[in-house]
Amino acid sequence: MALIAADTRIPELAKALTAAGITYIAPGEETTLSDRLTLVPASLAKGLEYDYVVLDEPRTIVNAEPDERTGLRRLYVSLTRAVSGLIVTHTTPLPHQLT
Repeated sequence: MALIAADTRIPELAKALTAAGITYIAPGEETTLSDRLTLVPASLAKGLEYDYVVLDEPRTIVNAEPDERTGLRRLYVSLTRAVSGLIVTHTTPLPHQLT
């Protein structure tokens, strides 16, 4: 399972996961029985594949890029990393392309 987020959100999410007692690994590290969650910066998601993905704040992923077109491409890559299931979480409005 992966949690994919804008690169700028990774430190905040890592801190929250640690505070909640949830262990995670970085992309490329092997999962174990106790470490099943991979915390993935959106910029590193291309080429990766996970059974389940939680995508954090799509608007932040789009806004993190120099222009909207590049941001939407990054979002598309992030959205398509899931093989079996995708959950999108957000507190800010979704990009209009997702509504």
